[in-house]
Amino acid sequence: MNGFDLVFAKYVQEHSPVAISAAIQRFGKTLSTLKRTMKEINALLPEPFHLHVDNQNIVTRMGYGEYIELLDTIKFNRYITSPEERTRDLFVALCLNDVVNKSEYYQRFFVSASTLKNDAPVLQQFLQDKRLTLQSVPRKGSMLTGDEIALRIAVCLTILKTVEIGEDNRLIAHKANDPVNRSVALCFLSQCEAQITCAATLYTERLAPTLKLSYNGKKYFLVYLSLAMHRLKRGHEIIDVSELGFITTVPFTLFESPPENEFLDVLIASLSATSRAFTLYDRPLIEKVGHFLDRIAPALTTTLNNRQAGFAEVYQFIYSAIIQNKFHLWFEDKKLQGVRATYPQLWESVRQALAFIEQHYAIRFSGVHLATLLLIVKKYELQNRLVSEPRKRIIIVTNSSESKIGYFKEVLHAWFHIDIVACVNINELHQLNTIPFDLLITFTNKISSYLKYYQLDYIKVNFHLTQDDITLLRQQGLSRAKKKIPAAQFSKLAAGMDEQQLHAFVTERYPGIFI
Repeated sequence: MNGFDLVFAKYVQEHSPVAISAAIQRFGKTLSTLKRTMKEINALLPEPFHLHVDNQNIVTRMGYGEYIELLDTIKFNRYITSPEERTRDLFVALCLNDVVNKSEYYQRFFVSASTLKNDAPVLQQFLQDKRLTLQSVPRKGSMLTGDEIALRIAVCLTILKTVEIGEDNRLIAHKANDPVNRSVALCFLSQCEAQITCAATLYTERLAPTLKLSYNGKKYFLVYLSLAMHRLKRGHEIIDVSELGFITTVPFTLFESPPENEFLDVLIASLSATSRAFTLYDRPLIEKVGHFLDRIAPALTTTLNNRQAGFAEVYQFIYSAIIQNKFHLWFEDKKLQGVRATYPQLWESVRQALAFIEQHYAIRFSGVHLATLLLIVKKYELQNRLVSEPRKRIIIVTNSSESKIGYFKEVLHAWFHIDIVACVNINELHQLNTIPFDLLITFTNKISSYLKYYQLDYIKVNFHLTQDDITLLRQQGLSRAKKKIPAAQFSKLAAGMDEQQLHAFVTERYPGIFI
């Protein structure tokens, strides 16, 4: 059993049935390899939950509970660890202990003596990327040295995916841990038990009353605080904070040491929150976020009438993202991977609009942050689609009665922001010469053939619109029906009207909204 076997088991458990062709393409493995993997997995599963091939699919009755039970049965003596997995496990042990005898530690992996030597380049590169080094302690083992901030950040990111938040904000092991993550979680939870309890209390009593973090933000805070207290108890302090004055933060004073507090305040500022009793603005950044919104404005299809709300959200995100990119404080998010392909032009506009901020703070925004910021901007663009925007002019070509067409027109209006300028009978196509329009729509094959005969461009849809019809019409440039009215503009126009005047005004000016 190895890491790929577990990834494959989890994927099939979540998506069963899985087409064999899709599995081959996704994992880049041959069918024979996948069958060997299934055999390894089935050896540890009760027969009713085996993975098997059914026609052209891989299927299983295994649910999440059975998957967790499968993981619980896999110990290191049944699991082939990779060099990267062994390095991660050893790294956490090195962070939580002053000295580790690597030869003794590697015995848990059930590998040969030469494996430790072969893993040395992987460990060296792993530590080098984090500005850390391994120092030999004669007759005892090895110890980590290097930048304390970089060390804590790196180990937190390693631990984070192995734990969850339990009752009373105490950290517990993630249920679906593979053998390596289970080992990491056990090492952290057992050696930092007292600090984990203390961190939960500090969050509840000192932080939550003014700043309630999101689940992921709170988990990172609790892991970091537990680890920091454990490191401090062993004499490992943050000393150099010369690079932390790049942004204004709120002082929470959870430690006695000023340098420790300075970094913790920066860390807290980088975490997402569900509610906060204050908003602290960094003056230089206020101006830069305003410039960002000005720079991105030409790329949007509408003006932001609620710019103040947009500014507040964009500011808070960029503020946190600057810190996260300074210290690499984030995880990749699969849900954001398709954003660039979906909005390529807006992606490029966001990237260019951020360039001067990157230069000022000497950072590079990650793809995760670019994608998230794009979605925030896109949200406000969608919110600001106004009823006053130009509408596509539609003519319906039909031979049906008005009573029947009335329903079809309302369905179109329900989906799209359009003007239906006329309904033309198939026998009166000459009217098209005198009515300006952007699109002809019909819903019968007979009329379609007529329009094709007269070489007129048209779109044929079903009388009862299907999702495919809606997609087809959107591809013709029809924008969605949901539009807004700027509150300030409306208030100004409606000022001083009595009830009768206001009723006439709104029904005449906004017939698609007021009834």
